[in-house]
Amino acid sequence: MAALRAAAAKAPGQSPEIWHLTSVPGTDGAGDEPTREEWAVHTAMTLYAVHQQSRTERMFQPGRGLGHAARQLIGSPDDENPSARTRFNALVTSTTVAELRHHLRSLVSQLRSKSITLDYAMLADDLVLFQDPGRAKDVRLRWSRQYAFLPTDQDASDASTGSHSASPSAPTLEN
Repeated sequence: MAALRAAAAKAPGQSPEIWHLTSVPGTDGAGDEPTREEWAVHTAMTLYAVHQQSRTERMFQPGRGLGHAARQLIGSPDDENPSARTRFNALVTSTTVAELRHHLRSLVSQLRSKSITLDYAMLADDLVLFQDPGRAKDVRLRWSRQYAFLPTDQDASDASTGSHSASPSAPTLEN
């Protein structure tokens, strides 16, 4: 985990000690620059290590997208954390992978401080698509839909008891 954290600010392939963790099958012979998939896996794995540092509870939660995690961090519209909101806005308006990685690392640090979980496999998939010309808008739309997700009463109960469902429930009209 320490080697992954140390590689968080580096490009894929620059830290030989993590190659066995971040290598993407089928990319040999792909050229001199890291592929989209290599960037995505490297970024997701190294950010997971940053998020998990010194934590006994698991910071990976299947089905919890970046928009869901950001909503929990930022809070309800009536009681928003303005700093977190500003960081999330900067992240979703990123135009380059470097800019996105920078803002992701900042957001993940905030998620870590509040013990808010994230699905890093889902994040890696989002990062691959974000790098595809014309698909960044699809990723932003997915994050906005996740962000707008309203938890059901059962989700709030699960959160207060510390249990996690595999995927979020659909919003209800009662909320």
